[in-house]
Amino acid sequence: MKTRSIEDLCEIAKAGGGLVLHADVRPTEDLIKIASNLADGAQLTLHGMILRPTEDLCAIARAAPGRVTFLA
Repeated sequence: MKTRSIEDLCEIAKAGGGLVLHADVRPTEDLIKIASNLADGAQLTLHGMILRPTEDLCAIARAAPGRVTFLA
């Protein structure tokens, strides 16, 4: 299975594409970058976030208020 680069995911987000990612192995900084590139109306759903510290989840959410959903 191919994993898209952070640059590719940011380009998709900028273009207005909604993303659903299995994010358990992606660094928090990368997830913040993707979230901050979301175009208006685009949504980001992140799976595998149950073990992340609350501080990380808040930092990701602040990058795109109201447009990020976390799943266990």
